[in-house]
Amino acid sequence: MTRLNFNLSDALPSLPKSGMPVTIITGFLGSGKTTLLNQILQNKDDLKIAVLVNEFGDINIDEKLLISVDSDMIELDNGCICCTINDGLINAVYRILAREEKVDYLVVETTGLAAPLRIILTFLGTELKFLTRLDSIITVVDAEAFDAEHFDSDAALSQIRYGDMVILNKIDLAPKDKISELKAFIEETKPGVRILESEYGQVPLPLILDIGLTQTDNYQTEISEFRHNKSNFNNHLETDGFNFISFESDRPFELEKFEHFLSEQMPNSVFRAKGILWFQESPSRHIFQLSGPRYDLQADDWTSQPKNELVFIGRNLDESLIKQQLNDCLAGLILPNLNVGKGSPLIRMLGGGELPTKK
Repeated sequence: MTRLNFNLSDALPSLPKSGMPVTIITGFLGSGKTTLLNQILQNKDDLKIAVLVNEFGDINIDEKLLISVDSDMIELDNGCICCTINDGLINAVYRILAREEKVDYLVVETTGLAAPLRIILTFLGTELKFLTRLDSIITVVDAEAFDAEHFDSDAALSQIRYGDMVILNKIDLAPKDKISELKAFIEETKPGVRILESEYGQVPLPLILDIGLTQTDNYQTEISEFRHNKSNFNNHLETDGFNFISFESDRPFELEKFEHFLSEQMPNSVFRAKGILWFQESPSRHIFQLSGPRYDLQADDWTSQPKNELVFIGRNLDESLIKQQLNDCLAGLILPNLNVGKGSPLIRMLGGGELPTKK
C-alpha cells in the first residue's frame, strides 16, 4: 500500500490534551475497518498507538492481518466488545494505561456486527471517563455494497447514526451516482456528519486522529440509563439474527475442491468470510477475504506452522453442513507442493474476483 506523505508528529503536537485520546472504528461486515487500521499503523510515525481489535468468532483473523502490532496489541476475549462483560473492555484499557512505555493514543476496532453505543458509553459512563478522552467514532462504509436496507441490519444503521465521521470506502468500485445516493442517505440518517471518501482506507491521519468530534453532552440520557441497566444495551445480535462458523484444520485444502465450495456450495446467506488458507498445491500462505459476492485472495510467506483458519458470518448458517463441506475439501494426503502452471485454479483465483450467483 502507498505510504501517505505527511509527518504525523508535526500534525499532532499536543497529544494528549486530557486523558488518553480514543478513536473507535466501526462499520459493517467487510467495509474495510482493518484496512483503515493498517493505514493508521503504517503512517503513525513516532506516535505510540495501542490497538484493541475484536472479532465475532472463535478465531482472531484480524490479529493475523494487521501489518504490525508488536507489543501494542491487546486482544479482548472473543465476542463483540459491546456484547462482552463490560469489565473486559475496562480492564483492557487499564492494561494499556499501566504499560511502562507511555501510550499516546488508543484505537478500538469493533466487529462488523457491533452497535457502537455500548462501547461509546463504556468510555463515557464508567471510570474510563476520568482516564481517557473519547475523540471520535469513525464509521467505515463500503461504497460498493452498502444500501438503505443493508442486510436488514439494525447494527449497520446504528453505526452511521452514532458515527461522528463516515469514511466512504471503496469508491473505486462504485459508480458516481451510487456514491452521490449514498452520501444523501448518510446525511439524511445523520445530519451534519462529516464524510470522507477513500480507496483502500487511505485517509491522511490528521483528518481522523485527535479531531475532537465526539460531543459528550449528546449522550447524557443514554449514560444515565447505561449506569442503571447495562443489559438494555446487549441485544443487537439477537435482533439482527447473525451467527458465525469457525473452521480450523492442520491439513491443507485441495484447491479445486475449495473453489467448488466457494462457487457452488457456500450459501448466499454468508455475508462475510475471512481466513488464512493452506493449499496443498502451494507453498505460500493465502489471505482470504470475502464480502458479499466479492472475494480477494493474496499470497505471502508463512510465519508459523501452516494450517487453515476460517470464519464465516451470516444469517442462520448451518454449522454442521458447512463444516462437513469444508472437511470434504481437505487433502487426503499431504503431498509435496505441486508445480503451479498457468492453467491452475490457484492462478485463476489469485487477486480475487466475484462469485457466481447461486440459486
